[in-house]
Amino acid sequence: MKNILKVICSILLLPLVFFAAEHLFFLLWRLLFSGLPAFCFLGGAALYLTFHFFVYNFSRFYVAAHEFTHAVVALFFGYKVKGLKISKDSGNVKLDGFNEIVVLAPYVIPLYFLVFALISLILIYNGLDNVIYRNIYSFIFGFLFCFHITHTLKTLFEVSQPDVKMAGGRIFSFVVITLSNIIFILIFLAVVFPSDISLLSFFYDIFARTLLVWKKLLNYIFGGIVEIFRL
Repeated sequence: MKNILKVICSILLLPLVFFAAEHLFFLLWRLLFSGLPAFCFLGGAALYLTFHFFVYNFSRFYVAAHEFTHAVVALFFGYKVKGLKISKDSGNVKLDGFNEIVVLAPYVIPLYFLVFALISLILIYNGLDNVIYRNIYSFIFGFLFCFHITHTLKTLFEVSQPDVKMAGGRIFSFVVITLSNIIFILIFLAVVFPSDISLLSFFYDIFARTLLVWKKLLNYIFGGIVEIFRL
């Protein structure tokens, strides 16, 4: 019953995911021509993809981040970590309990990206804040975020992932992961390009359009039902 409710919730969220993805696409297209930081971010992403497919895919680093994120989020919710194992291509963490957030956390939280964000804030606070440094930060952010997205997709689609089943099924997990990553990207972009992005208007727009879709759909359904009874 719980999984059925999650599937229903996922279906209700699908228009929200679509409009959020659409908004992000056009935003990224506009920012592509906004200046050197955007090109540096894309350059970092391109460099990671080159390394991933032709040099080294950093799988052990991803496994470490994946299991460590499970553990940290579990501790945050009061669960106990009983063991942590990391190998080149797989790993596991033993917990005394879990919830959906703990299970899906590694697919949503780009750990290395956040660690570098903290480092960059410290560096900026200590004066390393000119144009050259900011372009370097953008390049590294692009590299790390592409690392997160690439391995998240690889883990979800190339392997039969038990996390997906534990969280409530493929539909629920994919909707939550997709929407969460889009929101994360938008928040990051709003911090980097505050004059170009308004999170308030973004959220208002996608929620308003989602409600409009469901309003029209419900009116269509109930209108059809009324016509059937009239016959």
